[in-house]
Amino acid sequence: MSNLQDTIIQYMDQNQEKLLQDWPIFIQKERHKAALSFKKKGFPNLKTEKWQKTKLKGFLNRYFHPVIASLVPHNDPITKCFIPDLETKNISLINGYYIGKKPIEELSNGIILGSIKVAAQKYPDLLVNYFNRLAAKQNNSINDLNTALFKDGFFLFVPENIKDFKLQITHRLDAPADALVNTRNLIIVEAGSKVSLIQCDDSNNHRGHFATYHSEVFIHPKARVNWYKYQNINNNSALFSNAFYQVAEKAHLYTNFFELNGKLLRNEQHADIVGQDVKVDLYGLYLTDKKQQADNVIFVSHSSGHSYSNQKFKGILDDSGKAFFNGQILVKKDAQQTNAYQKNDNILLTDKARISSQPFLEIYADDVSCSHGSTTGQIDEEALFYIRQRGIGKRDAQLLQLYAFTGEIIDAIALPELIEPTKDLIKKRLNGELDDCEDCILQCTVKH
Repeated sequence: MSNLQDTIIQYMDQNQEKLLQDWPIFIQKERHKAALSFKKKGFPNLKTEKWQKTKLKGFLNRYFHPVIASLVPHNDPITKCFIPDLETKNISLINGYYIGKKPIEELSNGIILGSIKVAAQKYPDLLVNYFNRLAAKQNNSINDLNTALFKDGFFLFVPENIKDFKLQITHRLDAPADALVNTRNLIIVEAGSKVSLIQCDDSNNHRGHFATYHSEVFIHPKARVNWYKYQNINNNSALFSNAFYQVAEKAHLYTNFFELNGKLLRNEQHADIVGQDVKVDLYGLYLTDKKQQADNVIFVSHSSGHSYSNQKFKGILDDSGKAFFNGQILVKKDAQQTNAYQKNDNILLTDKARISSQPFLEIYADDVSCSHGSTTGQIDEEALFYIRQRGIGKRDAQLLQLYAFTGEIIDAIALPELIEPTKDLIKKRLNGELDDCEDCILQCTVKH
């Protein structure tokens, strides 16, 4: 057992009643079951296939204080990233706790937004049909840890035919001591609605955090969810972000994750296509240097036919930076006329940088169009030579080439207001200027 695992099990044993109190019975049962599962399995190890490349040892031998309310800043204001000309509803999550104008809000258009803990108390009949219905399907001890120990998170319910709801989420790690942070979110988007989520994951100090951030997203027929995520945490912290999507008939899921900085970032996305004429687009860009690691694990299950999915991820790895990409497409027997594509491209800037790329297809239907591919290379020296013939210095020429490599991911952004700020973020990161929250171009401001 690791030091952290011992700490967590001891905390579970000593606080069992506190962890279950104030939650409805159906959530208590899920939390209790998850705690037992974590005690039995412990953290993933090198024998766990999809965790063989994720280096946890340096974190598991450290002590992280389980976050309680006393470690959360009191009366902390809602913050938002400054994005010109973009009007959004704004919420903050600080060390796993929801910060909003009210603990729960019912907007005039029927949208419900607020703390998942308060929502569970006020709308148990709504949550009982959704909570842990997707996450529990994954046999993953990090999921168990999150389910057993999360204190709060956000709940979003969007009723039918809401056409353009935009929500900005600032997720901050800001504990005064090295801390274990667990956040749980539930998002329900009913038929015909369109939702855009703009999320910033950041850390406001240099304390170490071991953070799990899990979201279950239910996208009903003809609905659309766009999720933009910008991750910029310090070099002492690890963030494990798991998102589980269920996508119904004629719905559209689009995500674009920009993994900019952090000692260890691991993003898992699990999308289950359960209706026909579904479209799923998953994009990502990860940038690592020093001894950082960025991992992406993608699983798209085509459970129904006449659907489309596309995975496109790119990485730039400098110094001793590492990355792991595991992308799987499963096409089930009855999912005929499926179109599914996957591509992972990487540039290694040094001989110490490492990428492990594992694209994978599993197909049981015969009327499909599917492909996957992965490339790894270095800066194109011939192209670099021609750029420098225009009087551009070597460093600037390299930056131009790297920036051009990221263009395909940036160009996929569907919100025009996000394009230029994202370009500025990428340029800053490639120039080595973006290694903590204070350097972020999307400067947070207090939202009253």
